[in-house]
Amino acid sequence: MKVSAFTCFVMTLLISPTTCLAQSEFVGKTKTATPPKNDYVVSVADLRMTKKVRAAFDKGTARLKKGDTAGSIVYFEHVIAEQPGFYRAHYNLGLAQLKLGRTVEAQESFQRAVDLTGGGYAPPQFGMGMALCQLGEFAQAEVALQRGLDLDPNSANGKYFMALAQLGLNRLLEAERSIQQALLRSPNFPQAYFLLARIHQRENNSPAVVEDLRAYLKLDPHSQGSEQARAFLAQTRQMISQRSGSAIVGTLRP
Repeated sequence: MKVSAFTCFVMTLLISPTTCLAQSEFVGKTKTATPPKNDYVVSVADLRMTKKVRAAFDKGTARLKKGDTAGSIVYFEHVIAEQPGFYRAHYNLGLAQLKLGRTVEAQESFQRAVDLTGGGYAPPQFGMGMALCQLGEFAQAEVALQRGLDLDPNSANGKYFMALAQLGLNRLLEAERSIQQALLRSPNFPQAYFLLARIHQRENNSPAVVEDLRAYLKLDPHSQGSEQARAFLAQTRQMISQRSGSAIVGTLRP
């Protein structure tokens, strides 16, 4: 299974960049704290930053959040050159690289962030899962995502990416269960409904696809993905109509 362009776009939006001394994870309009297990190590890395390096990191993060992805990379690379052990810069650099389609480089950046935190912080694990899904390495992605979920079991993002990996492995029932768990954690999570529609499409459950896409468009009617969602919805409704017409014709035949 190849990851669609829309899915790649969604994947790069689901987890936000980290900021100094405060890390948050965003799902739609819901915000959930994700504290690291190794708080001491992470806090020391923050406190060691000089004002100049901190300013460069903040500028890079601001550019990344505003959509200037290419512009953010220069700042993160500068921070890493000055302070190689600052994991947040590696993580944010990985997000920027992922958004630019530099997936292998992103995977390396996320791995570096994982190594620097001793594997004790969930966001880099989720980042690794994102990259591996884009590379089509769904079994490896599942392992990384499970590590992240072990650290942060309440993450709707983590459950979303787990569903994506399981869909890639054609384990549809598990994928549906994971995405439903994501929605339990964050009901106003439009991307989850779109992925659920993909799962139901693979299950040949067209009425469920329609309901999923209607839920997506209700939550997020004007996003970049809404145009694709409307096209997907129209295609599914046409398919249902054609099937219904074929069934009626079949009953009229002698």
